[in-house]
Amino acid sequence: MRSPRHFWAAFLWRLRATRRVWSFGVTPDMPMLLPGPLPGGTHGKIDEPSRGGEPHRGTLYVRGWALFPSGPPAQLDLWLGKHSLGRARIGLPRPDIESRTGDPLAGVCGFDMTADLSELDLDTGEAMLRAVATSPHGEQHELPSVLIEIPASGEESDSDDDLAPPPARTPHPSGSGGRPVLVCTHQLNLGGAQLYLMDLLRALVEEGAVAPTVVSALDGALREDLEGLGVPVHISSLVPIDDVSSHIGRVEELAAWAEERGFEAAFVNTATAFAFPGAEAAAELGIPAVWAIHESFPPTVLWSNLEPEIRQRAEATLSEAALAIFEADATRRLFEPPVREGRGVVLPYGLDFAPIDAARAGFDRAAARREAGIPEDAEVVLCVGTIEPRKAQLQLAQAFDSIARAHPRARLVFVGARDDPDSEALADFVEAIDFGERIELISVTPDVHPWYQLADLLVCASDIESLPRTVLEAMAFETPVLATRVFGLPELIDDGETGWLCEPRDIKALAAGLDRALNSSPEERRRLGSAAREIVLRRHDLPTYGRDVSRLLEQVAAGQAPTAHATAG
Repeated sequence: MRSPRHFWAAFLWRLRATRRVWSFGVTPDMPMLLPGPLPGGTHGKIDEPSRGGEPHRGTLYVRGWALFPSGPPAQLDLWLGKHSLGRARIGLPRPDIESRTGDPLAGVCGFDMTADLSELDLDTGEAMLRAVATSPHGEQHELPSVLIEIPASGEESDSDDDLAPPPARTPHPSGSGGRPVLVCTHQLNLGGAQLYLMDLLRALVEEGAVAPTVVSALDGALREDLEGLGVPVHISSLVPIDDVSSHIGRVEELAAWAEERGFEAAFVNTATAFAFPGAEAAAELGIPAVWAIHESFPPTVLWSNLEPEIRQRAEATLSEAALAIFEADATRRLFEPPVREGRGVVLPYGLDFAPIDAARAGFDRAAARREAGIPEDAEVVLCVGTIEPRKAQLQLAQAFDSIARAHPRARLVFVGARDDPDSEALADFVEAIDFGERIELISVTPDVHPWYQLADLLVCASDIESLPRTVLEAMAFETPVLATRVFGLPELIDDGETGWLCEPRDIKALAAGLDRALNSSPEERRRLGSAAREIVLRRHDLPTYGRDVSRLLEQVAAGQAPTAHATAG
């Protein structure tokens, strides 16, 4: 139940609100937004950019907070002049606002967005940045706007000479036992992109045409598994992203280390700043690079925190890549350009069904629920993934709280908690809301298979996802899925046929999706689960994916035009 601290904070808030109205006046048809116990009756603010700031023409980072008497907003929309920037990410930790209000729900009233301005027809000069918050009850409040400067086109650009890729070198002759391939990744801990790489390397080793060596910026639990496959692992540490001279020096060190090992191609896992130096090293060596890009951010946003010259090197290296592999066509389109026409391919990644089928065989659902402390008749809503803002676990908790009264047997379980501020903010929020006693946080675990099987519904509430592994795994277990309509998810899920879809960054839409799924009959859930498993088995077979990637690496290493049975761009 809601804590006394929250009750009295909300009560005092409403009491103060009866004594004053908005400075711009109130009309009978205007939704009443109640001022809170903050200085000057403020209910939100755009903290960044500040008035008179000059954003890059490529990207604009917006950060702030908004708060209603009932708690954080259900959605927040941004505009720059006449252009809609879309919906911001909400539910971000703001302990400063909580300390000022005394309301624990205020601790997650933050929002942010990195907006790509490159496609907008912006006039040079001043433009008004506006933010409108909407409460779960449909009330709206426009935050104080901010006047910012839009620089003239070309003010930030350097000459085209700076975009030239590193000089190429002569490829090494082929060795024995499969073509030696340099595999560069960001980290080896548990996560979707890391587990994807683990499955792929297992398939490539079994295929035998490729001999991979992994270079990772960060160590992790998967290193032991890789070495168990006979795959050498080298931990390189992070490459600087704020000093171009240091960055180039580290890339050259990696290239010098790799030169002695005779690699004939490079495979780069993710387009993050931790991984792309591997592609730069490949260019130094004169060997072709294949990128597996999981991130559904345009490059201008993905690399917006890089020092400009390093960002230009990354874009140039990507434009020279032999091939870029994407999980979803919507993600592929984000990378046009810099990925050149014909060098982007959509190849739905493979899933290892053997451990899934082994886990399904003889699974005792009742026993698993007893062990987890979950009533046998409970309706378990599951969310799997490390707790972080883009995965919207906090918004899912808020949506669940709004429909929990109508579904007294429903319980929400988050698997993916860590000892970090995001997990702490979610735990504090859960403790403060009405039905928090029916929400549970479970630490990150390498064995999530039992959770898929004891659940009645998996929810993916993310606002950014290419094609999350958790959704594919749940579908393989025949667990019905409710997911947001972002990037690769609507390419996989047919609403009402193989799962349910709802809009992202909209708590009311998420709550309606939860209500719809929980109101479905057992027969409908079984039908959706069976159809979902069928499509995953057909589209995401790991041996087939491994053969496709192996063939692509063979082709690019041999200097041939890569071909794949997939969607090319």
